[in-house]
Amino acid sequence: MNHRITVRDELEKEIAAQGHSLSHFSKISGINRGILSATLNGNPPKPISIKQLDQMTHALEKEEGWLYEQFMNECFEDGKANWRRVRSLLVRCVELELINIIESALYRLLENLIYIKYVFDFAEELFNSKNRENLLPFYKCVVIHERDFHSERLAISQYRIFRLSMSNDLENNFRLSMIFAPFRNYLPDYMLLDALLILANISYTIHDWKTVKQYADELIYLTNIVYKRENLKRDKQKTYMPLNTERPLVVYYAKSHLFNFIVLHRECNYKEAEKYIEHFADLSWFEGLDEAGLLEVERFKIYGLANKYTIKMLLGEKEYLKNYINFMNKYPDEQLVSLYIIFKSSNLHDWNVDYLLNEYNFVLYPADIMTVVFSDSYYIDVRLSQYINLYYEIALYQCNKGKYDDKLEKILLALESTVTKYNKSRILDCLELFKKLRLISKNGN
Repeated sequence: MNHRITVRDELEKEIAAQGHSLSHFSKISGINRGILSATLNGNPPKPISIKQLDQMTHALEKEEGWLYEQFMNECFEDGKANWRRVRSLLVRCVELELINIIESALYRLLENLIYIKYVFDFAEELFNSKNRENLLPFYKCVVIHERDFHSERLAISQYRIFRLSMSNDLENNFRLSMIFAPFRNYLPDYMLLDALLILANISYTIHDWKTVKQYADELIYLTNIVYKRENLKRDKQKTYMPLNTERPLVVYYAKSHLFNFIVLHRECNYKEAEKYIEHFADLSWFEGLDEAGLLEVERFKIYGLANKYTIKMLLGEKEYLKNYINFMNKYPDEQLVSLYIIFKSSNLHDWNVDYLLNEYNFVLYPADIMTVVFSDSYYIDVRLSQYINLYYEIALYQCNKGKYDDKLEKILLALESTVTKYNKSRILDCLELFKKLRLISKNGN
């Protein structure tokens, strides 16, 4: 049977069943009577566009997407694809989340590999739309059918899958990063900058400092190249268009050095770590800063000051503690990390900072910790890791002092039951400390 007739027959049958005359149906559907007649009664009938099908579907009070499967079949008559019609169908299927039809259409399209370029370009064209999550089948299709392992198209598709598939599940994100990472160097520079930043963040959450340093060094190298190239372009071009990165270029430069600081700090190499602070504490020299870039420079200036105090604390220079507390009161966004450093330093140097447990109760034990953790999708991994590290240091501090705090235990249990991730082991470490505390409390010691 001719699939085009099937679509037309379904329409004719429903129009007749609802008692519409051609003139009346033309009026309620908004389709010109002559075009409607040629579509339904012509010999051969005029092909139905997806827009006309939607108009008729609405007029007949049918669900959106009615007859799309039959429409798809029309697009592949005689085994040949009509890309123009397939494309119009795919646009609507992306909007309506009709994934099954998308996958069927892509399967039939890629019987001829000439269409891999069409599929990729289509997905990239729609990537900045609000329906980008529905583009996953397109990129997966490219990954399956792309024969050149070193192609930019394959690398971009892998990167899109990586980003679109990331979630609140940190174990999932780590798994995705391992699949994507081998393709990173085939990305265009503007994508690679963001990719390296995200990969470094994920490695940070699992305390894989060797890999964090690897990505940080790659980011430093790439940022320096891009920075020089962009400065030359800015000088030579009358109308300069900045690189299409998610964040100002200065962020990638600063973060690459901040990551190196973090690695040395985590390895307790505090004196060497201190040397990296100057690379991100004062970035006023950075050329090409727009308003967003200037804001980032100010933000990293704060990070520089915070990390100067961090080194002082970890080296046991307690005379800086009051200044550090004043600093984190002035910059509330820094309180979480600052408290972590203070409790870690207290454990290293046997300081008594009990008063901070009450004074910063609202920071340590937020009413809805999961909302706080997932407030910034870009840094979910980092934020969660920060909280868990902080709670470990507090648990260790209280265990050393023989104090039992049920608020901390409850929040750890909440994290354990909600976040089944690879750094769950640190939460279990905290809970193990509480078992010791219970024994101390029970024995009256």
